[in-house]
Amino acid sequence: FIVQMIKHFLILSTLLLLGCNKTIEKKKISAPVNKEKQTFLKSAYFDEERIKNDKYDVKYNGNWSSYSELELYYSYNKSKKHELIPYSLIMVEKHKNYDYCDNVFSNLLEFYSEIELSDFYNGEKSSLVKYLKNIELLNKHQRDYAIYFLELGAKNKNTGCISYLEMINRYGLGIDKNLKKADSLIAIFEKITALESKNIK
Repeated sequence: FIVQMIKHFLILSTLLLLGCNKTIEKKKISAPVNKEKQTFLKSAYFDEERIKNDKYDVKYNGNWSSYSELELYYSYNKSKKHELIPYSLIMVEKHKNYDYCDNVFSNLLEFYSEIELSDFYNGEKSSLVKYLKNIELLNKHQRDYAIYFLELGAKNKNTGCISYLEMINRYGLGIDKNLKKADSLIAIFEKITALESKNIK
């Protein structure tokens, strides 16, 4: 009798376990797979500790090589790319490194429009104009904020910012067309690049 009870108990336990496993499997199958989340959680190229060190060095020391590593890391992890924005801002606002003003502009434009430079740019100026046209997708406050960093960079001889501003003014991208300002920006750009090439020699 006891042996029979043990057999019944074992059979019942086995059936219950199998039933539970099938229920869990069904739940797993029926749960929708969030591919965006999986991509977000997956990191490539650098380990977490290295990225934390880079973030620390940018925040407290304005370290350009650490910032470059962050740029590279986020180029491999596009779903997290918006995380670069505060570090671009730190380089400009905290450490007064105006060479990064065009980075801030690009980060903001991509963040607000959800369109990447790589979707347009092929090395030709015309493709860059098409990309910059996306500034028209921003509302006035977003546009003014992004352009503020171009103005700040241009004032501090950032050739990337000068080039962007020239195109924005020449083609009236998000602002009124201003050929006079565009021409003056071209003259400034040429003067700076001529000086830079002379210094290299």
